[in-house]
Amino acid sequence: MFKRIRERWKKAFTSDNIVDLSVDIFLMVVDVLSSPILIVMRIVRWLINKFFIDYMKAGVRGIVHWFQRHSARRKELGYGFIRYWWWLLLLSPAIMVLIAFAIAFIIGWKEGMAS
Repeated sequence: MFKRIRERWKKAFTSDNIVDLSVDIFLMVVDVLSSPILIVMRIVRWLINKFFIDYMKAGVRGIVHWFQRHSARRKELGYGFIRYWWWLLLLSPAIMVLIAFAIAFIIGWKEGMAS
């Protein structure tokens, strides 16, 4: 157990991570001296971005795995692409519009937070 923890610490403490951490700490200290609310906002923004990116990656992975499972099923049944995915082809314009609206909302929200 201690070997695993030691290996994780060795992987975590690379020179790049230490430099990033020290620069972040320096920027936070400077921000706190100028305005205490900025440190809270920086931490909240970092957490939101971290979880948003992690959930986005997990969502894309889930979609890819879902298509892989269904591709194997489609081949087992001997169906063609259009016969198996007709409903997705019909819904794809609506899905693309929803994705575009979501991206526009996220960009607008981030721009609103930046100003």
